[in-house]
Amino acid sequence: MKPNQIATTLIQFYNRPVAQVSLELFLSIIAVIFFAIFAIRPTLVTISDLIKEIDDKKVLSEKMSQKIAALATIQTQYLSLGDQIKVLDEAIPTQPRFEEALRIMEKMASDRHLVINSMQVNEVPPAQEADVPFAQKERKNLPVSVSVTGDYPTIRNFVEDLKNYRRALIVDSIIFSVSEERNQKKLSASITVNIQYFGSKTKAAAVKTAGL
Repeated sequence: MKPNQIATTLIQFYNRPVAQVSLELFLSIIAVIFFAIFAIRPTLVTISDLIKEIDDKKVLSEKMSQKIAALATIQTQYLSLGDQIKVLDEAIPTQPRFEEALRIMEKMASDRHLVINSMQVNEVPPAQEADVPFAQKERKNLPVSVSVTGDYPTIRNFVEDLKNYRRALIVDSIIFSVSEERNQKKLSASITVNIQYFGSKTKAAAVKTAGL
C-alpha cells in the first residue's frame, strides 16, 4: 500500500464516529490518570497521615489513662502509708543531718553519765545535699569513731541506746581498752557508728546503673 493510500485510510478511519469516541475515551483515561497522580495522590497521602496520627493519639491516650490510674493508686497507697513514710524519713533521712546525729549521741552519753573523750570522722558531709529525685539516691554511711570512758554495763547500755534509737545509728565495731590513772583502772571504748542517710548516687554507681 502506498503512503498516500495509508494517509487516506487513516483520515477516513478517524472521521468515523467510532474512532472519534475511542480517541475521546483514550484522552479521558489519560486525563483521569493525570489527575489521580497529581491531584488525588496528595489528598490520599494527607488522609493516610491523618489516620496514622489518630491511631498514635489513641495509643498515647491509652498510655496516659494507664499512668493516671497508676498515679491514683500510688496516691492512695501514699496516704495509707503516710505515717510509715515519716518514720522511714526519721530513721534514714534524705539529708545527712550530721550535726543532729552527733548531738543525739552526746545526749545519750550524757544520760548514761559517760564521758566522751573524742569524736572522729574521716569526712564531714555537706550540711545540705542537692535535691534530686529519690531514684537517683542511694543509702550512704557516715562512719564516726566515738571514744567514751565508763564502766562496762554503762557502755553496754549506751551501745543498746544507739541501736534502738529511731535514727539509724549502726554500731559497726567496739574496741575496749583499760588504762590506769592514780592507781585506778579506767575502761574506755572506741565505738564505730555508721550514721545512715539517703544521698546522691556517686558517679561510679550512676554509671553502673546506666550500664544495667
